[in-house]
Amino acid sequence: MKARTIPHSDSEVPSPTAGTVLALKLAWLALAVSLAPAASLPAQAQAAAPATVVAERDGAGHTLQDLYQAALKEGGALTVYAGGDEVTQGFGIKAGFERQFPGMKLNLVVDLSKYHDARIEEELLRKDLKVDVAHLQTLHDFDDWAARGLLLPYKPMGWDHVPAAYKDPQARFTGLFMLTFANSYNKTLVTAENAPRDYADFLKPEFKNRIIITYPHDDDAVLYVFDKIVQKHGIGFIEKLQANGVQWVRGTQTPRDAVEAGKYAVSTGTSGNLVPAEPSSIRFVLPSHDPFLTWAQTGAIFKDAKHPAAAKLYVSWTLSLPVASNPQRFPIRDDVAPPTGYQSIDKYNTSPEDFHAFMRDRARVERLKSLFERLIGPVQGISPLKD
Repeated sequence: MKARTIPHSDSEVPSPTAGTVLALKLAWLALAVSLAPAASLPAQAQAAAPATVVAERDGAGHTLQDLYQAALKEGGALTVYAGGDEVTQGFGIKAGFERQFPGMKLNLVVDLSKYHDARIEEELLRKDLKVDVAHLQTLHDFDDWAARGLLLPYKPMGWDHVPAAYKDPQARFTGLFMLTFANSYNKTLVTAENAPRDYADFLKPEFKNRIIITYPHDDDAVLYVFDKIVQKHGIGFIEKLQANGVQWVRGTQTPRDAVEAGKYAVSTGTSGNLVPAEPSSIRFVLPSHDPFLTWAQTGAIFKDAKHPAAAKLYVSWTLSLPVASNPQRFPIRDDVAPPTGYQSIDKYNTSPEDFHAFMRDRARVERLKSLFERLIGPVQGISPLKD
């Protein structure tokens, strides 16, 4: 499967004032990742001022300016494989990085994390590694690559402020930003009082045939959400949900865009902004009682990367304070406050560490995929990057 490469053209980067959906995509770390999240880097990445960043230093004592000059001497290029399910999710990152570091050319390739890891394996086997940095939802890959000695140890700026649970103690990989999957609704179709908070709310008669959700057996993050649903509400919940009329789709941004456009009223298992972007019609809400998903989208530099200096610049820039200070998402750094009106992530019914453990248990993941294919039916449709 061919991934989409972000073109080196500012004219193809959506303006941050061009509309709410585009604003979400620019903030994408809403990557969703599965920037991963699913997705994305915060919108601040587009306008991080160098003057506010130079005081920070990486583990070797280098500032962003030091790393920038080294990257230029190296050739001024790098390739990043970013987990995501819409090519537009990378526009804001590319634009922000190249704007702050003139002369640098960022080849940002957005694809589903599960396809990126296969792409990397092929490159390793062919001894033709093209990727310099990868940040993906498939957290277990980093454990594997580290154990095989494939990663370059590096402590980027902000390293000491990333919680230990989100990074390798030997600095071979680290969480770069936080992603959250929860519930979304269109405020013009659903009142705040009637918005789906907990999963049982999706069974309300008023949502019949107005629900859109990503196939859980096509995305491990959504699979995790549905595993939690079944654990709490029982397997019969899936039949009740199906009976209420669900449109199943590929890609986690697809439901978000459909709800934003008013084609559907509600969704779950999507990323979004805790503080809504105006005049957006979509609202993102956390469950009142049910568990929901948060994780640290993890990144690493490959030991045999062709552009190690540029890779260090990119990773440090991503974790630098101006870029990491996203007021719309839970912060990865412990010296950044949560969004206004929210508490720290440990106060909620969510566990990034639990998701990492889930991703490591590949045998259980495969069993769950088979279960949900049986319950819902085979995944249908082309890759969300090609629709």
